[in-house]
This record gives sequence, C-alpha cells and structure tokens, in this order.
Amino acid sequence: MNNAVKSAEPAWYRLFVIVWMMIIAMQWIDYTEPIWYQETTALVTATLFAVALCEALLHARPWLNWTLKSLALIVILRTILGIYIYYPSGPLFPDQARQLLAHSSPYIWFALAAWGLFDLLIRLLTDRAKVIMFLSCNLIALTILDSFTSYYLWGNVAWLVFAGLGWLVCLHFRRFQLKYPQGWVKLRKEPLKITLNIVVIFASVLLIGVSMPAVSPILTDPYTAWKKRGAAVQAPGPGAVPSSETSTISSPNSPEEVLSGYSRDDTRLGDGFEFSYSPVMNVTSDVRSYWRGETRRIYTGAGWADLDKEGRDTHFYAGGGDNSPPLVNRDGGQIETRKVEQIVTMQTDKDYPVLFGGYAISSVEVLDEAPEARPRMHWASKEAELRWNGFSGADPGYAYPKRYKVTAEIPVIPLDELRQASYDALYSSRNVNSQYLQIPANFPQRVRELAEEVTAEGATPYEKMELLQAYLRQNYEYTNKPDLTRKQSEDFVDSFLFEIKQGYCDYYSTSMVMMARSLQIPARWVKGYAPGSMPSIEMMQRFPEMETGYSVSNSDAHSWAELYFGEEYGWIPFEATPGFDTTLLTPEEESVDTWSEDLTEDDASSEEMSGMLDGMDPKALRWVFGISLTTLVLSLLYMFRSELYLALVRIRLGRSLTLAEKISFEVLGVVRRLRRQGLYREEHETMRESFVRWEQDQPELAQLLRPLLTSFEKANYSPDAVLPEHLLEVKELSRKLSKAVKGRNNSA
Repeated sequence: MNNAVKSAEPAWYRLFVIVWMMIIAMQWIDYTEPIWYQETTALVTATLFAVALCEALLHARPWLNWTLKSLALIVILRTILGIYIYYPSGPLFPDQARQLLAHSSPYIWFALAAWGLFDLLIRLLTDRAKVIMFLSCNLIALTILDSFTSYYLWGNVAWLVFAGLGWLVCLHFRRFQLKYPQGWVKLRKEPLKITLNIVVIFASVLLIGVSMPAVSPILTDPYTAWKKRGAAVQAPGPGAVPSSETSTISSPNSPEEVLSGYSRDDTRLGDGFEFSYSPVMNVTSDVRSYWRGETRRIYTGAGWADLDKEGRDTHFYAGGGDNSPPLVNRDGGQIETRKVEQIVTMQTDKDYPVLFGGYAISSVEVLDEAPEARPRMHWASKEAELRWNGFSGADPGYAYPKRYKVTAEIPVIPLDELRQASYDALYSSRNVNSQYLQIPANFPQRVRELAEEVTAEGATPYEKMELLQAYLRQNYEYTNKPDLTRKQSEDFVDSFLFEIKQGYCDYYSTSMVMMARSLQIPARWVKGYAPGSMPSIEMMQRFPEMETGYSVSNSDAHSWAELYFGEEYGWIPFEATPGFDTTLLTPEEESVDTWSEDLTEDDASSEEMSGMLDGMDPKALRWVFGISLTTLVLSLLYMFRSELYLALVRIRLGRSLTLAEKISFEVLGVVRRLRRQGLYREEHETMRESFVRWEQDQPELAQLLRPLLTSFEKANYSPDAVLPEHLLEVKELSRKLSKAVKGRNNSA
C-alpha cells in the first residue's frame, strides 16, 4: 500500500495491529524459551513490549518515538543484565556504563533484532495480501516445527489463528471506514452488535478446530510417507550397514532409522544418518583428546573387514590402575610422552567392546562399587586397544563399568624434527606390518594418481600427509546425508573422491588411510569419539552442580586416521574431516592445537580491549562520551529538523496540523533557507511574485520552483483534498531546491 493510505491508517486500527503482532511474537518467544537463556527471553519480551507501547502512543512523532525506544532499550538492558548477569557497582558513569558495555553482548543483538523485526513488519504489512502471506508463513513454520521436533505447538497455532482472524477483521473494517466514511459513522453507533457477531464467528471457528475427532487418515500424508521410505534401511546386514558414526534403532510402531553412535559393524560404509544427541559419557581430563576405541586395518573396497578376519594378539589384563604393570604399546615410538589421568563416567546403559581413553592407554582402574565383580579385559598391544569382556562374578545385567579411570601416555610430537625426516630415515628397518599397507587388487588407479598429484610438493612423508590432509579438508563437503545417487564406482574411496564428493568422517578418514597407503605410508583406521564439549564458564557459574569434564554424546561418534612414522615416532593421528581438530602435544615452545590457539587469541584480544578502557582516565572518558553524545544529538536534530519545526508549530497552535498546513509551513521553511542562500523575498511581495522573480533570475531553478509554488497554492486556496503523498513531494522538492541553490553558490 502506498504511503498515502498508510499514513491515513486510523489510530484504532494501528493499535489493534500492534496487539495482534504482539500475540504472534509471544508464540515465538514461547517456542524459544527452552532454547534461550532466561535473561535473553526476558530481554526480548521486555523490549517488544516497550517498542509496542512507543509505537502505539508516539507513532505520529517519529523522532520522539525512536528516542524513547532507544532509552527504553538501555534501561531494560541494564535492569535485566543487573538481575541475571552482574551486579552494577560504582558511579553511573563511567563505571556502570563500562560494565553494561562489557556484559551487553550477545544479549543486545537479540533485543535489537526483535526491535528491528517488529518495526519492519509494522511498516510492511499494510494490505490484506501481505498480511495473509505473513500469517501463512507463521502457520506453516509452527506446524513444521510441531511435526519435525519434539515441541507441542498446537496451543501456539491456536493463538496464531486467533490473532490472524482478528487482524483480518480489523483490515476489513479499516477498508470499510476509508471507503464508506458515512457508513462507518452509523456502524460505530452499534458496537455491541458488531462485537457479538465477531465473538460468535471467532468462537465457532476455534470450536470446530479443537473439537474435531482424532481419526486415522484415509491417505498417508507426505511426511509419514517420506519417513517410511526409511524402512529400507535395515539393521546391520546386507544392503545397509551403519557406519562408525551410526547405529540403528527401531520401535514396534515405527520404521527403523539410522542414528549416529558407536557402531559394531564397519564392513559397509557410506549410508546417511540422523544425529543423535543422547549422552554417552563424561570425561574429566587435563588434556583434550579423542576418546579412542578400535582400529581396523584391512580395507575391502566397501568398508573395513571385521575383527574375526583381522584377528588380534591379546593378553589378559586385570586392571588395578597404577598398582598394576603398565600396558605396553608396541608401536608407540620412542619419543617423550606425557602422563594424563582421565576419569570416564558413562551416561548410558549400553555396553561397548572396548574401554575408551586417550592414545595410548597405559593402565585402567574400574571405579564401580562392586567388589565381587572382577573386570575381564584383554590388551591388544599392536593396536593399543583395551578390549572389554565384561565382569566375572557380577549380575547378568551388569555388563559394562559405569565409571573408570584411565592413565594415558600421550606422545609429545617434535613436529619440526618430524617434518624433516625422510622416508629412508623413517622406514629403514622395514619392520612394518604389511596389513597397514594393504590395498585391494582392484583398487582404482586414479586414486593413486590423485594422491601423488596432491602430495607432489611434499619433500618428506609428514609434509606429504599434511598436504593430503589439507586437500581432503578443503575440497569436499561435509554432510551426514551424502547424495548416493552420484555413486557409480564400486570402490568406497573412489566414489567419494571423484563422484559423490561429499560425506562424513568415514569418507574422509578412509580416504586418508588408503591414499596414504598408496604412497607407501603405513596407515590404519580408528573409530571412537571426538572430544565432546565442555560447559562454558558462564554455564558453570549459573549451574555449579554441572559436571566440568567433556560431555560426549552420540553425535560425537567419529572416525579418523592414524599414520605410522617409523619406530622413532610411532603412530600419529591425522584429522581429514573438516570441522574437527585433533590435539597434538608438542614440546613446550610449540602448540598445534588450532582450537586452543583461537581461544587464546580471542582471550588476549578481549583482555587488550578491556585494558584499553581500564587505562583511560575517568575524566577523559566523560569528555569522550560527552562529545560523542553531543555529536549524535546534533546530527539527529539536523536530520529531523523539518519534523522538529512542525512539532514546534503544532505545540504553539495547540492542535495537530492538517496536511495543507504542513505543506504551507514546509514551503515557508524553504523560503527561509533560500534567504540564507541569497534569494530574498521582499515584504510587499506575494509568494507567487517572489517565485516568479526567482525563476527569472535563476532559470535553471524553474523546474523546482514552479511545482513547489503550485503545491503551496493548492494547499492554501484549492478546495481539492490534499493527500499525504503531496507532502512527500513537497519535502523532496525542498531538498532538491536547497541542494541546487547550495551547489550554484559553491560553483560561483
């Protein structure tokens, strides 16, 4: 709708629109309440109410409207952050102002977004088509969220329908008022009759909606049909086997679906899955690690051979922690290691074939309070796996420890030295298990060629592997649902590199292993869990009872590559999957943990900014603040000078100005500005005489002066109605005329 009609909106209609908008906004706040922090919800809610109140009361005064909104936001922000985040202390300025600035992010962005969205929608939704489109989008969004998430949102949908019906009714009456003003006057004399009719219609619509019986549909809806197509995804077996990131679950009344988790079968990789965020364990550790599970070494072209085909040389391990002899990692290398203790607390009742810990485990102590239960573990020294075989003398349901302590000897990698080590220096003994170089006979040649091409610039094995790692991370898309319709090659790695070109960790890690092997670098495939997440400092302050370790869920199930760099350095993990980063311990002068580096840089930057503020003298801060505030106020006064002038005239007259009066005062303001530019109006001249003389003296201004004069005379002498768009035209002409006169004077 154009600006003319928009400005002619009746006050009652605008008030009702604000009410309907607030009802709809509150439905979204109700949806986000479990997701947002409590202070974020409170801040956004208070901001919306303040903005709505200002919009309802001060719509006709934009400059005052925006000023009060800004002040209200500052007051609300300080009040809510003072309740939830920090306690204001010291003088209001600069101490409390500095505290507010320090704690306002990110909360203020939510409040500003809510304010901006509310103002934008109020100004955009001006006709029935736009309102219906807006309501439809909200309705579709809420129903999708209700169907695809665990949230029950039918109450929100009902409120949305109520607000939508109310909005459409108001639109109807507004159109009626504008089109038939005399009929509207008569209609207003029967408010009770109108209200009762509206209430009956509303109640009937809502009653029908909530009273419909729950019957099974005759036709299957598209969403259910789409979900049931997953019934083709079977439990581990031929056709669709979960990868290392996935496990299959089912219920009696629903088709089986593949969810992320630690798998038991890796013989066929590549199917898509849904992320499961169910908790697995909490790990307390001084060092961020990958929680290593099992390794695989025989690649079949479709996945990794199972344990029966690979075999393991193991020996019995009774546990006992530091009191027992350390476990020997036969291929762990001869470099320095760091001893790290890790406490693992399981948060699931499932059992696993191994105990998890950082590489490499040197001892384990089961901390469960069950003295009659004796753990049965077997250590595979070549693979550095601690296989779990249950408890002896325990209840049948007691299959996996709930809590255990791992002592890990984590290697400290001398990266500079390793990068310079040649192939002959690393593998001179040739004492490498041939299965770590195993490649199927029908392995595609183009994979070998790609590996050679990517690593051609690397002078040493480690440099080549860094190039290979970077290539995989930068050239392929991560997704948990790869498009398998692109697959043509029967080889898993080949189809990923040249056809599918997207996938998850199994794709990247398997490709890293096999491409490394094609370059004669011993490699093996490892599965376990990524480090997980630690609670933020803010969360720990908010909930002191929270566990402080790494929280690991099934969405953290992961696979990666380990490469062998000779007897000196042993096995070193390589992370080829984008978005994941391994932590390598290095000598004290180095750190290659990208995650830690980024965190340290951010902290240093924050401390630097904080130090700059703290170092400034409070008096200097006041001057800076005062000058900035004065500049801002003067800029606003200049930008809204026309509105301020009309507001002063309105106050002086004691009533609102008509459109004709606004045009007259606007033109008079132009005349005053032209006087400062050298175009004088004589006292005896009428407005027309002055404009005609100016046109004769300055012919280049005629195209601006003539329509401005016409608008002035029409506003003062014509019986025709003046429309809001005429006022906008006058303002635009005034701006152009002032600019043209100023430009002429500057050129002269």
